[in-house]
Amino acid sequence: MQQKIRKLILRMAGSTGALLISLAALAVTVLLDSKIDFSLLVNTAVLLTIVRGVYRISRGPRPLLHGHTIRKRLSRLLVDEAYIAVFLLAAAYVWGRPSDRPGLALFLTLNLALQVSFMYLFRHMFSRWSRKSADSSDGSLGNVARDQALIVGTGPLAKTAADAVLDAPETDTLLAGFLDFERTGFWRYRDVPLIGHPDSLRDIIATCQVDALIIALEADQLHFARTIRKTADEMGINVCLLPEILYPCFSDVQPGYLNGLPALICCSRPGCQMALLTKAALDRLGALVGLIFATPIMVAAAAAIKLTSRGPVFFRQTRCGINGKPFRLLKFRTMGMDAEGKKNGLEQHNEMSGPVFKIRNDPRVTKVGRVLRKTSIDEVPQFLNVLRGDMSLVGPRPPLPKEVAAYEPWQHRRLSVKPGITCLWQVNGRNAVDFEHWMRLDLDYIDNWSLLMDAKILARTIPAVIRGEGAS
Repeated sequence: MQQKIRKLILRMAGSTGALLISLAALAVTVLLDSKIDFSLLVNTAVLLTIVRGVYRISRGPRPLLHGHTIRKRLSRLLVDEAYIAVFLLAAAYVWGRPSDRPGLALFLTLNLALQVSFMYLFRHMFSRWSRKSADSSDGSLGNVARDQALIVGTGPLAKTAADAVLDAPETDTLLAGFLDFERTGFWRYRDVPLIGHPDSLRDIIATCQVDALIIALEADQLHFARTIRKTADEMGINVCLLPEILYPCFSDVQPGYLNGLPALICCSRPGCQMALLTKAALDRLGALVGLIFATPIMVAAAAAIKLTSRGPVFFRQTRCGINGKPFRLLKFRTMGMDAEGKKNGLEQHNEMSGPVFKIRNDPRVTKVGRVLRKTSIDEVPQFLNVLRGDMSLVGPRPPLPKEVAAYEPWQHRRLSVKPGITCLWQVNGRNAVDFEHWMRLDLDYIDNWSLLMDAKILARTIPAVIRGEGAS
């Protein structure tokens, strides 16, 4: 009975439960909105079931130890439900089914609220389950697990792998033991024993009903992994390879292909393709809207520059884009024509650390240029760079090639994403921030990037520009 209840709760915490919760939200919507008739209810329920089923099959890499799609993180749930909402609306449009907009909004709101509530409820239940399993002296709770796994290795990586299973009862897995090439005798980790040498793998698999093999060898033992994997393949056992080379790692590790060859891809920049596609679309749209609204300001700025100093209205400069690729950055010209020639004589007055050159009250800046810089109007032509795809609205500021040449190795990672008009540095004091802190702000942006983060930075940019924080 206990095992049946466990399996039922696991299913409710996964894709099956998500579908039932959505159908419940749909039923509540019908009760609250009298405009929705029975025919529309049935059609929507069928569409919802199809969309969730297709999404479940196609979503991401499958887990090793169980078939349930357990959602423990709010970010994953929000992404899932956003995709499903879009697919549902698209399917309804293609199918030509009528929809009640207020009822649809009510359903989507109710569905999201219920999905989040049940996610936290199941998380609480799993936590209690984990504590009871740890406190159980006879192991009765652990023995109802569906899958059994072996871990090859006893080093730090193997212990981390064991923690990942033991601290997550939703994996529905019992660790049968460890295998190791060097360690012998009596050894345990968190009550999981060392049960033998990998040479005995065939006999152990044949007698212990093993479902999965986790290879967590240290770097000096990785050459054994090929033989172990071959044995597991021959006996039909799933293998999870945790290469030591990947830990610790800033990158997001994803399965991929090299012209058909299976590979693991370590990506040091955000990897969610749908989110990046959305960012690219919003960049173009935002730049277009920005140019339309800024046209009167641009015309006035261009006229002021032309009337007060010699030279072109725009300043074009080679900057480094994604992965250091050069592009031509556009700005309103704020300095005299001989600005580059005078720079060498001002190097001793540089107020920034690192390879960046910035000084307050730069004598090369014209009177009009000083106003344009203070108000950040000089940056407005970069909307054209965004439209061309060289830049984003939000991202690390594009550096000069000679600045990049002076970077330390860890600073190069800021080039792994497309540069932007505004960034964390821009809204945290700009020139008042020292170079190393600036670099770390950019890396923090890359490591924690999300569409919401971009929205927050854009929202903070407007008051920062109005106050002229750090501008010179």
